[in-house]
Amino acid sequence: MQDDRFLTCTSCDTRFWVGDSVSAGEPDLCPGCRLILPSAGRQRGVIKFYSTRKKWGFITQPDGHEVFFHRSAWSSEGEPAPQEGDLVEYAVESTDRGPQAIDLRHLDLL
Repeated sequence: MQDDRFLTCTSCDTRFWVGDSVSAGEPDLCPGCRLILPSAGRQRGVIKFYSTRKKWGFITQPDGHEVFFHRSAWSSEGEPAPQEGDLVEYAVESTDRGPQAIDLRHLDLL
C-alpha cells in the first residue's frame, strides 16, 4: 500500500488515486479523461456519410472539417459497416489526395 498516491490530471486538473498496480508508468490523465479523450496520435469524429456500394465515406471532425475514409480502414472486425452518426476514433495519414482516416474504430456511446 505504500505505492498508493494521488496524481493530477494534465487535462482537467482533477486529482485522482493511483494504486500500486500501475506498472506501465504513471498515467497523465484521470480515468474520466482517458474515457472521453482520444488516444495519443488519434482523433474522434462522427460518420457523416458512407456509401455501402462504393465503400467510402466522410467523417466530420470536431472542428467541422471532414476527412475521407475507405471501408478497408474499418478495423472493427465482425462489426457491421459504418453508419451515419457513428462515433469513431481514427488516425490520419497524408496521401496525394489529401488527409485520409485510417485505423477506424467504432466507439460505443454509454
